[in-house]
Amino acid sequence: MISSPHAAPPNFDWIIAYKAHHHERDALIISARTAHGRTVEIVVNAVTPTIWRMRMVIPGMTAQAPTPILIPAQRPPVPLHISESDAHLCLDAGASKLQIDKQLFCLRLLNAAGREIVRENPFDLDGLGRSFILPLGFVADASAPLITETLHLRPDEHLFGLGEKFTPLDKRGQRIISWTQDAFGSTSERSHKNIPLLISTRGYGLLLDTGARITWELGTVSCQSWTCQIEGTTLDAYLIVGDTPAAILEQYADLTGRAPLPPRWSFGLWLSGAGVYRDRAAIEALVEQAEAHDLPVDVIHVDTWWMKWRHYADWRFDAEAFPDAAGFIAGLHARGLKLSLWEQPYISIESDRFSEGKARGYFLTRADGEVYVIDYGLSLAPRPDGIIRTADSAESWNAPVAIIDLTNPAALAWFQELHRPLLELGVDVFKTDFGEDVPRDAIFSSGQTGAELHNLYPLVYNAAVSAITQTVKGHGLVWGRSGTAGSQRYPVCWSGDPAADWDSLACTIRGGLSIGMSGIPFWSSDIGGFRGMPSPELYIRWAQFTLLCSHARMHGDSAREPWAYGAQAVEIVRKFVRLRYQLFPYLYHTAHQAATRGLPVIRALPLAFPDDPNTYDKDLQFMLGDALLVAPIYDDSDTRRVYLPAGTWIDFWTGAVYTGECNLRVHAPLATLPLFVRAGAIIPMMPDAQRIPERLDAAILTIYLDAAEDAITQSWFWDDAAEPVTLTYVQLAQAVQFTWRGRLPARVTLRVLAGGAPLTEIDINTQAEVGALLLPLDR
Repeated sequence: MISSPHAAPPNFDWIIAYKAHHHERDALIISARTAHGRTVEIVVNAVTPTIWRMRMVIPGMTAQAPTPILIPAQRPPVPLHISESDAHLCLDAGASKLQIDKQLFCLRLLNAAGREIVRENPFDLDGLGRSFILPLGFVADASAPLITETLHLRPDEHLFGLGEKFTPLDKRGQRIISWTQDAFGSTSERSHKNIPLLISTRGYGLLLDTGARITWELGTVSCQSWTCQIEGTTLDAYLIVGDTPAAILEQYADLTGRAPLPPRWSFGLWLSGAGVYRDRAAIEALVEQAEAHDLPVDVIHVDTWWMKWRHYADWRFDAEAFPDAAGFIAGLHARGLKLSLWEQPYISIESDRFSEGKARGYFLTRADGEVYVIDYGLSLAPRPDGIIRTADSAESWNAPVAIIDLTNPAALAWFQELHRPLLELGVDVFKTDFGEDVPRDAIFSSGQTGAELHNLYPLVYNAAVSAITQTVKGHGLVWGRSGTAGSQRYPVCWSGDPAADWDSLACTIRGGLSIGMSGIPFWSSDIGGFRGMPSPELYIRWAQFTLLCSHARMHGDSAREPWAYGAQAVEIVRKFVRLRYQLFPYLYHTAHQAATRGLPVIRALPLAFPDDPNTYDKDLQFMLGDALLVAPIYDDSDTRRVYLPAGTWIDFWTGAVYTGECNLRVHAPLATLPLFVRAGAIIPMMPDAQRIPERLDAAILTIYLDAAEDAITQSWFWDDAAEPVTLTYVQLAQAVQFTWRGRLPARVTLRVLAGGAPLTEIDINTQAEVGALLLPLDR
């Protein structure tokens, strides 16, 4: 008799041996025998020469319905060369191979040369010969189906991904739950954005195409294995081969979709009325204060207050708080500002929209057919008043709510059309809040339950709002909180509601880097944290960090404008807002890279420097694009350790030169933060501006010479053009030869620096799309 695996759940069965195989079109169907004598079919095929798909359904159970995670794609079938021996079955797709051991069933992923990249781990046994982990297996229980899979974890292997997790970036040694929920902060494993993509430093990634809850034991049960447990009937896994995390992310984007380029104005500062400014007069006064303090701003956000209290969401302006909404919006537009409004996919039971939706069958239901009404974050909390507590029903922020069934085509159309009048009135973008609260036992019109669709609901929600926004406004931008795999198709997102404390800032940095290594390129956080009033020092440090992310918003349950924190905060934060605007050409080019290659705007060091094992634990600093290394101050001191990878690095502020690989102890007074430029970079900037321009007419190109490189070529996207501008410089004895090919802005200032010291500055004529200059240097 075969002993059950260690800590196996009741009725657990697992695959132990190969039986047979046959072809069906481009797939291979493998029959395997289980420990309890069942026969299981495993379907494998090569999606591309470096992506393998593996599918298994629990015997006797219904396969999961297709999910919206992957995008439809017409790919030519990949021919498989199949070889077989008594011991193995091998499938060769050209650039990678899949091998199945027959006697003790074990699937192995190999590179083109036959080197093992990763394998299952049925060899992980305890001292009595029992499987120490849960191998490829299942529990055939209709009320609680479960599938398990385990892969070998090597001693020097590190794991990244799984969404916006606020825990350490390297997930090895962690137990992670992929179950989207209101995190109520940023200092726990809970997450609004669970993405079932895991990336290994061994050169592979794993994507699970499912909306089910997943538990990941990443070296926690056994140091030589990692295991996932899927609470569903189906294993639908994609194994992605890639030499680097960037190569894996690019292939992941091929499967799940690339992020569109957000509108230019979205890269400006978003200033929120937060929990303080709750009517038109207050918002307009906030705008006046921003102009009086000379603060560049592009977007004004109004949270729940634009609707009637406890009627959230009914998609109607509260006429008492916001009289003449059309005039209000026109006034913002006349100042060159955009308007963002809060929403959620739930409807208060105190709104007449609830009666309308209930009569039409537009809400999730319980098993008995009644509308599923829930309490959630806003019905449990009071309107912001500076006190953290649970609210009673008389003072809560909102009433209990029903959840719109976005799988019902009629309900989806109704939901989208509620947005149309607002968009046509002039609203520019919606903050798509919540979406994490679908109960496990809720019933959708499709017959599926919350257990199947809970993690997928945010994807459908953001897709719906993005689509109607695209139809009316010509862009599909949202400002979303929840998500899953594929959510990059609907940028942008932010980190939710961290507390205003130092630990939350540090964990929020980790969350941004984690989601970037999970395929989401455009991300932000609320400057100062959301919950509570930050100290001026914390507010400034949080601003310095967020203003060097892809997007930036000042928002919280209390005032988040810099003048609420004193004159010093105004001066310092305004300086960094201006730096952000000056860096817009650099940011926009980095956004192009995100849209075309799947790379995040802020890049964890293991992503940017995958061959440097010193980076694997560096999760409180990052690369902003290719050339800027940012190391935020995340505690109440003015010093921190900074790791500089190989190469030459130049302090952005002082011009001091450092040679990596090295660890520095950096002193950063409150007015600055550690910021380094990679030598050899050409950094495009623009002059000071109060708004992000629709067209870049003037630019500043700064060349940071690298003594180790005589010639550098870089390409830059200045605008929405399909082709970038190619810039090249060659170092000569006493000069620099600079050339360009492509359309540059009308006015360009060229600066050359060596070791941070200016050598020359010149205004150049850019009328021609091909040009060259010889710049004499004063050395």
